[in-house]
Amino acid sequence: MSSHLFIFQSGTWIGEGKIAFSASPETVRFYTKWIIEPEKKGKIACEQQVEMQGSEPNTKTQFIFSNVTPTSFSVELENETLGKVSGTGVIDPKTIAWEFHTKQEGLEGFEVYELQENGDYMLHAEYASADQFRTIIDGRIWKKSD
Repeated sequence: MSSHLFIFQSGTWIGEGKIAFSASPETVRFYTKWIIEPEKKGKIACEQQVEMQGSEPNTKTQFIFSNVTPTSFSVELENETLGKVSGTGVIDPKTIAWEFHTKQEGLEGFEVYELQENGDYMLHAEYASADQFRTIIDGRIWKKSD
């Protein structure tokens, strides 16, 4: 199994950061919480909750990670905005990353989680829709102490 604790070990992670939209010069602060379930039958289920400043309600996204090898995995995400989207991921000693390409919605995106010395992860994600609307997310997540 991976040396990474994020995703590959059950628990709760919390984080914060900024979201920028190509259509606006403003950035929005966000707060996130990941609830990672223990692995069952080769699949890891996670719920990601995102709260954006000044925006209601929270966004909830379900992730399923499967086919995990020491260097790769499959990922499926589902939420109200995107529906169900599948992607592929890569793992190395310092990074967990995944990307999505959907033909029907024209959505493309990736997320990169880079392990820091203290066990936190710096996060960078970008999503683009068919109309070239881009969302850029930068933040940090850390394991919530029990």
